[in-house]
Amino acid sequence: MSVQGTPTNASSKYSGWVVTPDQVREFMRDFPDKNILVDGVEFEDPEVEKALRMTISMGNAIARPTSYSVTDFPNDYVLLMGVCSYLLKSEGIRQLRNEAIYQDGNIQPVGLDNKQQAYAALASQYLQEFTQMLTAIKIQQNMSSFGQMGSPIAQSTYIR
Repeated sequence: MSVQGTPTNASSKYSGWVVTPDQVREFMRDFPDKNILVDGVEFEDPEVEKALRMTISMGNAIARPTSYSVTDFPNDYVLLMGVCSYLLKSEGIRQLRNEAIYQDGNIQPVGLDNKQQAYAALASQYLQEFTQMLTAIKIQQNMSSFGQMGSPIAQSTYIR
């Protein structure tokens, strides 16, 4: 009986990350064999990494300043929604810039890169979910940290 190896992602580049590029592509169903019109995946690792960094940067500015990173963001689902919003918005911009419609004779017009409105709608939906959920998380963190102060005198240093 022969032993057959199974390829794995041996890269420890993403170990400890709350969300990895593979998880983003899995959620977005961005698989090479499923992308009939795209040769490969729509979003490569560097694009997803940038989306993660930019989403976390935006998240750190929402509601109250924080210093979350790729390893300590408070919720993986919320981060995934923000990353998907960023990627879809970026692709929507590209689609808008390259939109073209072709027609030949009596054939129905055929669009090339004409899905900008759909991308923008999805990006907006994911951004709203990201913002609302992250704001709720930060409010909850504020509420739980407020109750840890020992006395009203100690609290007065934080309330002005």
